[in-house]
Amino acid sequence: MKNIHFVGEWFDCCAPKALLTDAQAIQAHCMAHVARRHLPIRYEHFTATALDGVIGAMSGNGIHLVVRTFPRRDAVIADLFVEEVEPADITAAMQVFNGLRDEFRPLRSLLHRVQRDGQSLPVQGRTPRKPTEVFLTKPVQRIA
Repeated sequence: MKNIHFVGEWFDCCAPKALLTDAQAIQAHCMAHVARRHLPIRYEHFTATALDGVIGAMSGNGIHLVVRTFPRRDAVIADLFVEEVEPADITAAMQVFNGLRDEFRPLRSLLHRVQRDGQSLPVQGRTPRKPTEVFLTKPVQRIA
């Protein structure tokens, strides 16, 4: 069975701090993106972590999305897994993933593909051609 599994690491997020620290706000944003794409989500749970961040999970038949925020570092890690039941579901899941990334507005982003069957996935839409993708709206100052 083919499937896709992506892990996104989003750094230097420019989103308001409330979006990085408020479990209900993150849940509402995730649900809005999922509802817009009509994904089969049957369970969701979001809660605060000990370090003022949020961890949340959404799952359904053949799909899971996990989001973890680190407000002290302005960072987010998102994990998306989709079984290849319908190509439309995979496309919709990637649109949710990309939409959430846009909500957090990272200046730097890494996207890791976890490939299990040894075959490469076709590149569609905004999926990067390399294992990493960087978004910079302004130069990053380097500390000497």
